[in-house]
Amino acid sequence: MKFNYIFLTVLILIGSRDVWAQLSENSPLSAIGIGDLSERSVVSTNSMPGFLATYADPYNVNLVNPASYASLAATAFDLGIDAVYSKIKDNNTTQSAWGGNFKYLSLSFPLSSPVNILLDRKEKPFKMGMNISLLPVSRMDYRINQTINSESEGEVLRQYGGNGGLNKFQLGSGGKYKNLSFGLNIGFLFGSIENEQALLDLANTNAYHSYTKNSRTYNGFIWNAGLQYRYYLNQDVENPENSSWLTFGLYGNTNIGVNVDQENIVLRRNAGFEGLDDENMANEFIDTISISSSNGLESSLPAEIGLGIMYSKSNRLRVGLNFAYNNWENFNNILNIGTLRNSWNVASSLEYTPNPGAILNYWDRVSYRGSVYYNNDAREFSGDGLSKKGVQVGLGLPIFQKRQLSYFNIAVDMGQLSNNTVTENFVRFNLGVTLNNNLWFYKRKFE
Repeated sequence: MKFNYIFLTVLILIGSRDVWAQLSENSPLSAIGIGDLSERSVVSTNSMPGFLATYADPYNVNLVNPASYASLAATAFDLGIDAVYSKIKDNNTTQSAWGGNFKYLSLSFPLSSPVNILLDRKEKPFKMGMNISLLPVSRMDYRINQTINSESEGEVLRQYGGNGGLNKFQLGSGGKYKNLSFGLNIGFLFGSIENEQALLDLANTNAYHSYTKNSRTYNGFIWNAGLQYRYYLNQDVENPENSSWLTFGLYGNTNIGVNVDQENIVLRRNAGFEGLDDENMANEFIDTISISSSNGLESSLPAEIGLGIMYSKSNRLRVGLNFAYNNWENFNNILNIGTLRNSWNVASSLEYTPNPGAILNYWDRVSYRGSVYYNNDAREFSGDGLSKKGVQVGLGLPIFQKRQLSYFNIAVDMGQLSNNTVTENFVRFNLGVTLNNNLWFYKRKFE
């Protein structure tokens, strides 16, 4: 299978504006900070957040801990999509929405062919792997309408809206010597966010209205590093199915500086202006009240540290626990809306494959996954911190084509983001495709 042609073709398609455009999720809580943080890896890993520090697999990549790249035994091309249904309510209103988008593109590969290693009948003590990926960092998408009646101003409609998000292009490499793995991701952060406000005087038919827009463009270099160590409880070289081990994982980064270009504009619009949903907004313009811009402002993304432990029984059973901490309190929030605090999350995951080598029973080769998680969210709403909790279930469905093993990865995330004022219940459906090929870098020998 020509993975290079597939990767370039899909990259060109997703690079187009129409394909990247997402369905509106209308998530009001994404107005805080840089928006809703996106899942950070491919579907197979995201469905098991308890393995983020420790997961390493021959056929599925873990983008969170680059130390895992050295364990790859085949080239893996990954792409994913998601769809989400959310229902948010406070003391006064309830609303629901569907949304979705492309999630990521990823190409991972070992730097030495496992086929050559097998033919040479000599295990190498040092291995390396690499990854190239394009994936979202955050999403912002919301629309809030607020009608106010007062004796002095009469009926006034305030509208708030926002859209956009941040993305990253990432290059990573990992090495493994015996049981110790280490790796580094470096990348480029880019993206833009727009926040809009409209103030409509509904009490006076011929009244002027106001419109405000804040636009920010982000860019900067980012990185994170990771370690993994495997400690064998029982190592059976002749019969690997009897082997069991513990994996210890660590990943993180320091504060990462980013550059921001910002523009603020305030306009006066005529009586025909219908607010943020006005399709003829450009024709309702009267004059500019103010406009200002600032380039090269310094902001930052927070420091992070994550660690975990996982028990593995051969390639049949994995059970793990992961904890991560983010220093959002020191995040430069002068450019954003809302208050941020330090956050942490904890998750536990399980993956079970009844018989990875089964020939007659397909479902014995399927990987069954489940997770529970709790996230002390970085955002505060109405002076009260948000928390996120939920469960995930998923399947890793193997695909066999021309003696190559690939996967459909399916995951469902059901959870709640809430505090004492607002509650958002959501169901997110994730679908990822992993196309594997173990013949890259294969050196054919002729005698």
